[in-house]
Amino acid sequence: MSTDADARKQIIEIADDLFAMGHLTATGGNISARAADADKIWITPSQLYKGSLSADRLLCITADGEVVEGDGKPSVEFRMHWQSYRARPDSTAAVHTHSPAATAFGITNQSFPPVNTDAIILGDTRIVPWFMPGSQELADAVEEALKVSRGAILQCHGLMAVGRTMHDAAKRAMMLEETAKVVLYCKQFGGEVTLIPDEWVQNLASVREFL
Repeated sequence: MSTDADARKQIIEIADDLFAMGHLTATGGNISARAADADKIWITPSQLYKGSLSADRLLCITADGEVVEGDGKPSVEFRMHWQSYRARPDSTAAVHTHSPAATAFGITNQSFPPVNTDAIILGDTRIVPWFMPGSQELADAVEEALKVSRGAILQCHGLMAVGRTMHDAAKRAMMLEETAKVVLYCKQFGGEVTLIPDEWVQNLASVREFL
């Protein structure tokens, strides 16, 4: 992020979008962005209704959760956000949603078969086992998962995504949810599933890191 004002503005814009799409619940999910000072991030506050966030309610915190600007308590998931940036140092934004299809996808231990190009791009996504929200164990597990892919599905909890920009992070979260829906629809329709041929799977998988 170039300025703190930019970081705060983008958090609010993406929170509004994700809430409208059902990825964030009333108090579930959280978003962060790197502050102008690399030792700090801006993050959504704990237990505040996500449908009416404003920039003045966001908090600037250090890696140990200390609030240096703003009033209130930061999201309980601040450790997971900080360690997501550590897993992907080029990232400037992190999005944790409670997207329903992706959550159910993780609960039922699904994987992404190559049913479309997005499924191939997401083929390296890890499912993180259940750990208590806000725990160090969860933050550690998410960090390891994000070293493999820029998105991770959290079992019984939702998903976590990071990006070089806020839109990149949100896009990855949206891709995970929408592709989980496609897999679900395939299972509901039944019948023979058509998969993309192996040679194209390999070609598309080779560019994952650039998308």
